[in-house]
Amino acid sequence: MADDVERCREALKRCPPGHSNRPQSLNNLAISLWNRFTQRGVPSDLDESVELHRAALLLRPSGHPDRSQSLNDLAVSLRDRFTQRGSIELHRAALLLCPPGHFDRSQSLNNLASSLRDRFNQRGIPSDLDETFSLFSQLPHISHAASHIDLTAAKSWAIAAEETNHGSALVAYQTALNFLDQHVTLLSSSSRHFDVVRMATASLAVDAFSCSIRHGALTTAVELVEQGRAVFWTQLARLSSPFDELFLLGDTGAALEEEFKQLSFRLRSAFDLSTEDQSPQMRQLTMQWNDVVSRIRMLPDLSRFLLPPLFSDLRKAAEEGPVIIVNASQYSCDALIVLSDQNPVHVPIHITQTQVSDLSSEFQSVAEQFGCSDLQNKLVDILRKLWCDIVDPVVRALRVLNVHPGSRIWWCPTAEFTLLPLHAAGPYERERDNLSQIYISSYTPTLATLVRARQRVSQYASTQYFVAIGQGSPERGKELRCVAPELVAIAQRLVPIVSSFTSLEDSDATVQGALDALDHNQWLHLACHGMPNRQQPFESSFAMRDGPLMIKDIIRSNWQNLEFAFLSACHTTVGDEKSPDESIHLAAAMQFSGFRSVIGSMWSVDDEVARQVVSAFYNKLVDDSGRLDCTRAAVALHKAVKKLRRNRIPLEQQIVFVHIGV
Repeated sequence: MADDVERCREALKRCPPGHSNRPQSLNNLAISLWNRFTQRGVPSDLDESVELHRAALLLRPSGHPDRSQSLNDLAVSLRDRFTQRGSIELHRAALLLCPPGHFDRSQSLNNLASSLRDRFNQRGIPSDLDETFSLFSQLPHISHAASHIDLTAAKSWAIAAEETNHGSALVAYQTALNFLDQHVTLLSSSSRHFDVVRMATASLAVDAFSCSIRHGALTTAVELVEQGRAVFWTQLARLSSPFDELFLLGDTGAALEEEFKQLSFRLRSAFDLSTEDQSPQMRQLTMQWNDVVSRIRMLPDLSRFLLPPLFSDLRKAAEEGPVIIVNASQYSCDALIVLSDQNPVHVPIHITQTQVSDLSSEFQSVAEQFGCSDLQNKLVDILRKLWCDIVDPVVRALRVLNVHPGSRIWWCPTAEFTLLPLHAAGPYERERDNLSQIYISSYTPTLATLVRARQRVSQYASTQYFVAIGQGSPERGKELRCVAPELVAIAQRLVPIVSSFTSLEDSDATVQGALDALDHNQWLHLACHGMPNRQQPFESSFAMRDGPLMIKDIIRSNWQNLEFAFLSACHTTVGDEKSPDESIHLAAAMQFSGFRSVIGSMWSVDDEVARQVVSAFYNKLVDDSGRLDCTRAAVALHKAVKKLRRNRIPLEQQIVFVHIGV
């Protein structure tokens, strides 16, 4: 920090009075001193920062393109020095220079609102708080495509409304999530922009869900939590979907489709080259992009083009059974049962986010030791806590709703709940049923994902092409001796049934071999090492003979008409530890690439246990007509695991596999 200040001082010396770069050098030194003040708290640094910002402002008179920025910078420094009166006046002046439609208006609104709120906290004058929210209420009316600055302002609004219990909180969250949606739509779907998504989404969706519940707006809760989770995958699905409706409109539709694709490409290229989303080029491109989107939405049946789904669409996820959203927010923890034929049902959960986080950490610590020591008692204690605090209240509500025992249910967990084995919860006592003895559990990262999977019916339903890929001797990692027998057992069961059965083993089970095989097959069994990477989730991989088959390789693929994948590998549902709501893990990558139904694992899988599960599973996946049916996967897994219990397999291996999808 000290070196940065000294470099800026030296740069200023090279820009004497009259030099064209002097205003920028003054500004740079002022910002460096302000940064050092925030780190060290030395008042003289802040005093000097204020004076330098004043000097820069004098060199940026009325009409100067950077005057608004200098006013804002000076105002921020003055606010930090508790000269509230000067700060507020300068923020007012900056706002006057940013009329409606100006790209910097949301930043000025946020700065002035924050200063007024600070003064309210110090002096308690009600009019300051009233003006704060009057300013924030202008944010939904910005006319340009939203940037991260607009999103930051809306998030500030939501936080301020929560802290003061203001009635505008729900509108603030809706505004923030709409801005998030617009901002992410303009980003490329490459993994390099994941950090942007991660920072933008942090706790926003789960807090919006909690706010909606507290306001009694249950359908809104579903829409908002859906809008702000798995943002990367949602964006990928949107932009890879065909423009069928436009195609049907003939030349007009084709022209708009081409214009949209070209502008989207140019905009993403500009983002890839720059971290600044307010450059003149970016502003012009976003205006053009916004215009073509508006014109597309005016066409028949396209009014929701690129907009998040409404509850009327999302409830279709529950057509085959209820979906239970389990949410952990700093403000409350709640469950919401989504049904296809009535409004959602709220189930209060009497646990705090901190307690959920502690329980998750405790479970992760235990899971890391599976296979090394006997942790049965600790695991049972955790599963009992899950039952008592979370799952049992939901089961009671399902019974009231006449969801009969033996029915299928889907869990849609958020935040730290995504790391916990909800499907295995239970009292673990004689004469009392665990969840797995009452209902058949599946998971889904989002409702929209499940809706898409239900709607996507293969064009090749009459033919079933199956590939079994086994890599027991990867380039790195220990040998898996049960892979070969596992593939033999699958072949014996399926060769007489499917239209085509391909087996890739050992030297044939390479990265490219696996990718090529999925160009021609709709059914996959993959037996190998799973290699999670919780710091760089897009590098999580399956271990092939010649190296890792990574999530980023899967994303680039364009497979068609996929049905089912059994991922007989370790840790395939383990994702990014910093943003569990984004579901960046191997099983999710397979699902979002098109597989309607996926089986994955939550932790390490014993090689021999995997072989036993697989053998029993495929016997149950075949329907009465002698064909494979991917919608039977959850029931088939349920029955296979039930058979395992009779073989005295360790509890953690009985519950390691989970089903995702239809």
